[in-house]
Amino acid sequence: MLFNKEHPWRFAIGGWGGFVLATILLLIFDPDIYPILGFLTAAILLTIGNAIYVLYTKWKSKEREK
Repeated sequence: MLFNKEHPWRFAIGGWGGFVLATILLLIFDPDIYPILGFLTAAILLTIGNAIYVLYTKWKSKEREK
């Protein structure tokens, strides 16, 4: 299911996966908190943007059914 190109939450899943990977790599090579907080902020913003997109597309599809 995660590899489905039509999955509506694929960007958020990718953003959180990237955050986890970047956090692990940064903790191994450069244990500094500020880049990790930057990646966390990016993942949160990507999730909010994805939620707005999903809600908008559901709203548009319901509007077309009427």
